[in-house]
Amino acid sequence: MQCAVRRPLPLLSWAALPVVFTAAVLGLTSLGQLLLGLPGEVLVTSAHLGAAAGVTAMVGYSIEWPPRWRWVHWPYSIAVLLAGLALHGLMIPAVIMIAAAIPSGAVLLRMAWVHRSIRRPRTVVSGQPG
Repeated sequence: MQCAVRRPLPLLSWAALPVVFTAAVLGLTSLGQLLLGLPGEVLVTSAHLGAAAGVTAMVGYSIEWPPRWRWVHWPYSIAVLLAGLALHGLMIPAVIMIAAAIPSGAVLLRMAWVHRSIRRPRTVVSGQPG
């Protein structure tokens, strides 16, 4: 049995995660609106940044925190949630969000690919040729 090597997310990547996540989600929403022929603005809701705060809080457990910085984990996630409450109802042009979603999606995919912590080991069934 092989053990996967854990590759924690760097602190700077974790700090950028809520912005990148929200931009990707709003960009996909904007693309859907554009394809359906709906109005050219996307509404930012507290649910968007609430989900980003949840992702940020959960991913924060995988970070190897410097001893004096461990307290930052929860206040930063709460600050993202409060920003969502403050920005609730903001209208952003769909074209801007689609343009922001392309690099944001690429960054999210890169972060997921490089820093994934669970790898599926190949299984070999003994006794069978193969």
